[in-house]
Formats: sequence, structure tokens, C-alpha cells
Amino acid sequence: MSPFRLLRKKGLIVRPIVPEDIENLRFVGQEAWSDLASRDIGRKVKYPMRPRQIMEGYIQKEPMGCLVAEKEGEIIGAAYSHVWGTVGWVGPFEVLPEHQNVGVGGALLEECERYLRRRGANVIGLETMSHIPKNLHFYLSHGYSSAALTLITDKVLAAGGQDDSGGVVETQGIREASAEDRVEVSAALRKIGSSLCPGLDCSCEFDILVEKNLGTTFVWEDKGRLDGVALLHTYQKSDDASYSSVKLLVIDPRSERASSGFLALLRRCEDRSSSLSKRRIYARFPVSGSDLYGTMVKLSYQIKGANIRFVKGSEYREKGVYNLTSWAG
Repeated sequence: MSPFRLLRKKGLIVRPIVPEDIENLRFVGQEAWSDLASRDIGRKVKYPMRPRQIMEGYIQKEPMGCLVAEKEGEIIGAAYSHVWGTVGWVGPFEVLPEHQNVGVGGALLEECERYLRRRGANVIGLETMSHIPKNLHFYLSHGYSSAALTLITDKVLAAGGQDDSGGVVETQGIREASAEDRVEVSAALRKIGSSLCPGLDCSCEFDILVEKNLGTTFVWEDKGRLDGVALLHTYQKSDDASYSSVKLLVIDPRSERASSGFLALLRRCEDRSSSLSKRRIYARFPVSGSDLYGTMVKLSYQIKGANIRFVKGSEYREKGVYNLTSWAG
């Protein structure tokens, strides 16, 4: 008998999220992350609630893969599945502190894996904080292996958008994409994704950005080809209004001018963030060598933290150097 079936007898139910769950799930996420942060730094911390619109975006992308754990009518945990072609990943992953270490997380993870396999994923992955032994033990014990170190970086944006870091950046070939460009941008993301890793398709992130008004999409054209795409999230409001986040920046590794395209897209993201009065911009990326990290340092990005990227199933490697991707929700 599987652990999940055994837990069902104890009153645990794992089911898809419905819109009416969202406010409860925002509370669950806040409690789980506040507890983790408080234990980590040794003093009480209140973590901000996740914005409703980003949660709605998760559910819209994969309505049957976003799951809650419920016991005696109370939502006690949640996990969110994401499908990027044949690559599936899970995040965020949250369980109320008083219900941890009793199999709730394992039941949620098992159901997410089943869902992702049904959706055609041959690689299942996630990212977790590298310095939390409990998290590392949990995923290693469930058959995952480490694939990369993912850096969490940020940059303080210059007032008025005057930024000389990295020297003069040529932004020719960059334009802002709109909903009318949906077919073209989605096709470009599929093309670039398959060049980075066979089967990779992150075009759903562009769809959700447009539909939920999460930010701005920039594209880079070179020699008549659309060889780069950046998704900039600027939806944060109220207490989170001071920063923006590069959700995704990918460059076709076959491009002879990949470095130029990367610098131009990132600079345009920074300029847009400054124009919206954002004071910081965040970027996450796996480190497979020193080239990308060295570039980010020259551009005045600093390390704020690090995650471990775990995978289960087929081996996962991304070709190319100049890409900002993350499996963190």
C-alpha cells in the first residue's frame, strides 16, 4: 500500500486546488515560509503573502497539477506543478509547520510527480534552499539528485535609469512584445527551448504573463531571426513594489551574438524596471560555469542566496551560457 493511500485512511486528502482555496493557501504559504525564515535567522519573521494573481496564474497553467493537502476540512499544505514541455517542475511547496514531518509533504510530492508524468515529463525537478538540511534530506530521500547550483542575485538600480555598469550596451534589435505577438513569441520560445534542451518549452510563462498582466516581454531579433526572449515580472504591489524580477531570459545557443543579445535584453529589463520606480531587480540562474556569473558580477549583480536544483528521471542539461532560468515558484 502506498504512503499516500495509508494517509488517506488517516483523513488526509490530496486534491486539485479550486479558486475558493486561494485565500487559505496564501495564509498557508505565509505561515510555512515565516516559520522557515524565523528558524533560519533566529528571530521571528513575518513573510509576505504571495500575490493572488501569481497563484491564479499557476492554477490556470496546470489546473489539475496544483494540489492541496486537506485534513478534516482544513487546508494544511499545497504544491504547484509546472510543465515546460517534457520538463516538469514543482514549486512552491508548502506545509503548515504543525503538520510537517508526518508524511504530508511526501503525499503532495508523489501526486505532483504522477501528474507530471501523465503530462509527458521525462525530467521532474525543483529547487530548494541549499543551506537547509531538512529540505536536502527530504528530496534526496525521495530519489532526487542534485543537478546544479542556482544563484539568487539582485542589483540596485540607479536612480533615473543612469547605469554605467558593464559599459555601453547596444540595444538595437530589442522590441517590446504584445499580446498580438503571441504566436510569434510562443514559437520562438519553443525553438529556443528545444535548442537549450530537447523537449524544453516554457512558452506557457509568456501566455500567463500576458493573460494575468504580470509584466513585460522583450524580444531580441538578429539577422531576421527572433533569437532571444526576456520575461520581466513587475506585478508586485504594496510592500513588494520596490523590486522587479526577471522570470526568464533565454538566448538561442546557436546565435553567434548570444552575449550581445543577453546584455541587450537584460539592460532593457533594467531600464523598464527603473522607469516603474523599482529600486532593485532580481535574477535567478543555474551556475554551470564561470562565464555567466562573471558577466553578472560585471553588471553589478550580487549573490543574495543559493538554491540546489534537484532532478529525477532523465539527465537535464541546458546548452549555451547566457540564460536566466529557474524552477522556483
